[in-house]
Amino acid sequence: MKNKPLVSIIIPVYNGEDYVKEAIDSALNQTYDNKEIIVVNDGSFDKTETICLKYGKKIKYFSKENGGVSTALNLAIKKASGEYISWLSHDDLYYPNKIEDEVKIANNNTIIYSDYDLIDENGNNIGNIILPHEKLENKNSLPLMKGLINGITLLIPKKAFIDCGEFNIDLKCTQDYDMWFRMLTKGYNFVHLEQSLASSRQHRNQTTNTSTKMVSEGNTLWKNMTFNMPKDIILKDFKTEYSFYKQVASVLKFSPYQEAYKSVVKKFDSLDRTIDVSNKKVSVIIPFYDESIDIIKRAVTSVIEQTHKNLEILLINDNPTNYKRKSINEILTDKRIKYIENKKNSGVSFSRNFGISKATGDYIAFLDADDVFMKDKIEIQLEELERNQAVFSHTSYILHTEDSETIMNSGEQDGDILREIITCCRIATPTVMIKKSVFDEHGYSFEEKIGIGEDNCLWMDILINYEAVGINKPLSIVYVDEQSAAYNNDKQYIGLKNILIHALNDSRINKYKKEVCLLAYNFSRTNLYLSNDDYELQSILNSRSWKITKPLRLASKTVRSLKENGFKRTMILIKRHICKK
Repeated sequence: MKNKPLVSIIIPVYNGEDYVKEAIDSALNQTYDNKEIIVVNDGSFDKTETICLKYGKKIKYFSKENGGVSTALNLAIKKASGEYISWLSHDDLYYPNKIEDEVKIANNNTIIYSDYDLIDENGNNIGNIILPHEKLENKNSLPLMKGLINGITLLIPKKAFIDCGEFNIDLKCTQDYDMWFRMLTKGYNFVHLEQSLASSRQHRNQTTNTSTKMVSEGNTLWKNMTFNMPKDIILKDFKTEYSFYKQVASVLKFSPYQEAYKSVVKKFDSLDRTIDVSNKKVSVIIPFYDESIDIIKRAVTSVIEQTHKNLEILLINDNPTNYKRKSINEILTDKRIKYIENKKNSGVSFSRNFGISKATGDYIAFLDADDVFMKDKIEIQLEELERNQAVFSHTSYILHTEDSETIMNSGEQDGDILREIITCCRIATPTVMIKKSVFDEHGYSFEEKIGIGEDNCLWMDILINYEAVGINKPLSIVYVDEQSAAYNNDKQYIGLKNILIHALNDSRINKYKKEVCLLAYNFSRTNLYLSNDDYELQSILNSRSWKITKPLRLASKTVRSLKENGFKRTMILIKRHICKK
């Protein structure tokens, strides 16, 4: 690549008097100097032309009869002299370093795209679109089929338009994705730059909000992309056709494109689900500390009686002085059980990590000693993992209390669920199955210094890089009482504190600003540790009025800090507060 290739920034505009000046200024203010700005007026009847002409020779200005954004883009590309094309909508903005940072990694076979921010009609920031960088690396079709690409963030070799032709002038709403799909199938690589480089304005007059063709064009687009995706791309990026159609269906399920959704579901349902997993070995790790022999035996029996027989059970005693060997022998009735005694009480995380190191299975499942598996749990979960060629799965479960049973539909969380579990993790440890190679290759482990929330921290670490296979069927029973973390305020406080510290210390996680702030808010709502002797303070903090207004006070304080100190400083202040507690 040339040291400083010419970049053509093209700005199609139609009746853009409210915003086009800001757009042109953001293009002119780029730190990259070898650029040209091409503005095409698509038959505006407002003050657009007057505004544009004031720039004189700073821009290349063209005016034409109204024909739609595709015709304006096509004209701009024909007039462009640059080696690279960057498209800026007239109501959006570039950050000053947009072109400079993208050119650094550009080449003639690569299309660069990035994160971006959302602004309102007045230019106020209303959100941040942070894409899952680790999951997008080396997967060209994934950003397209997940609907993650915003055209204003792209830097495209002009050669790609020569290879793929013009924008389709018959399309009013989907001409961009139609073009990106053609470029994908022509072999161009889509590379994510992990930065926010533009602002996308949300307002009432956008084509997506005003065009009557949005739904019909969207249905056609999604069916075209799904059913004409080359099989080699499907297998490279999604591993299996089963996973491909399943993930596309999940994207479309709650979209306006229900015609496309039904077509994709029909194709997904027609796929052959037959799969033989009998040769796949599963290691089930069961640590125990002070449970009764009968309770432990109940857990172990639920594994022994699984319909999938190729398994081993690592039964780990974390309280070796508490049990007589004779009573333990009552449980060791199956040759697949490996009994392990820790030298001393070392905690559940140590026991699970030790179990992982000793496991010989292809997959690892976790079971707490006071919980149980349904008989077909391992078989169903293993088959779904293999069909998707995935590494992480979890299921729904039954929450059993002293007087009730409730189905917890946590298994409905499927795909890229990292944001959801940062905010509020619904995954119960006995529902999880993970491929053993993930631990071997990446060194993942439970944090041994923390006793509550350690599982959530591990799930976040893994799901930064991988997607989850959710199974919305209760396949385990989780027994809880008043001492369980779900019901004990002190344990909730400790768990949320541990999870928040983990999130704040990991730059890959804390880039999800909104989700980390919500996690911090959930933490702030838990009860603080107070001295039992501080009766006056206790009575105030336990009063109804204090509890009712507490969320408002905390939210106000957080918002004020974000405005005054920014996100980074606010997170530091929250971290200091946690450490004090």
